[in-house]
Amino acid sequence: MRRPVACLLIPLQGIGAALALGCGGSDLTLPSDSQPAALAVVAGNNQTAKAGQAVPEPLVVQATDPAKRPVGQVRVAFVVTAGGGATAPDTAVTDADGRASSRWTLGMAPGAQGVEARIVGSDPVRATFTGTASSTPTGPAATTTQITSVSPSPSFPTQAVVVGFRVTSTGGTPTGTVTVGDGTVSCTGTAPAGQCSLALPTAGTTTLTARYAGTATFGSSSATAPHEVVLAGTQTALSSSANPSAHDQSVTFTASVTSPFRTPNGSIQFVEGSCATPTRTWGMGNLDAAGRASFSTQALSGGTHPMLACYLGNSTFAPSASAILEQEVTKKGRG
Repeated sequence: MRRPVACLLIPLQGIGAALALGCGGSDLTLPSDSQPAALAVVAGNNQTAKAGQAVPEPLVVQATDPAKRPVGQVRVAFVVTAGGGATAPDTAVTDADGRASSRWTLGMAPGAQGVEARIVGSDPVRATFTGTASSTPTGPAATTTQITSVSPSPSFPTQAVVVGFRVTSTGGTPTGTVTVGDGTVSCTGTAPAGQCSLALPTAGTTTLTARYAGTATFGSSSATAPHEVVLAGTQTALSSSANPSAHDQSVTFTASVTSPFRTPNGSIQFVEGSCATPTRTWGMGNLDAAGRASFSTQALSGGTHPMLACYLGNSTFAPSASAILEQEVTKKGRG
């Protein structure tokens, strides 16, 4: 708005001069009420992103009045016009520079998409943004496989070991088969979460691997976990049918081998002295179903015989030795 203003002389204190405003017959231009007349795109136009994802830069507009001056405190709506995406926030208030911004997430349909910025309450004042959604990659969704538990750990050879597993994906809930193994034995279970049992045959350190086979929808994946297989501990005991015994009397020695795992099998040696360095080996026997073996002899000389039963162990059970049994034999000719 313009209106004529009379020539004014304003005294400057202490100087004695005067400042003339609007003299010489011209009019003074006074500020008008600042109302937005235009909305211009400042940044964010013509961006490209994958379908369903946000464009890299924000959408920025500037509101100006008829004199091209920025207008603050104006509410601007960001409206999706094509593509089915979304803006956040969907409305924003201009700052002191007349600017407002919003983030744009493209819709899932590949191709051209659009957003229109509109000054709320002033329908003709608008600015347009265009963007392009590229095709999303096709193929199975990525998965992650985990071994969640191994029990017991450590285990004994041939003992059943239960392995728990889980398969996850950001693309949904996987289905299909999971195979768990160490390269010698294996078991199978079903995704997304489950367990299966396998019996590792030999002692030592091994690696358990859980492999998810994948489907047309979900990609394959795998996970590993170390596992220790140890020989099952044993205890051996030795008993005598007669102690003390007489010279030339038949004496039966019985060995019994036990284990916390199950009844051991294998061989027993009956020796005198020690299992490592026996002074005499009297005999050998195989454990029966109850874990026992016996040896009988009439050849014991008079005196004391430090008898032992030595369990030799095998691929499942650790060897063990009985305590020394002091077998007393009455010398010949003594009552």
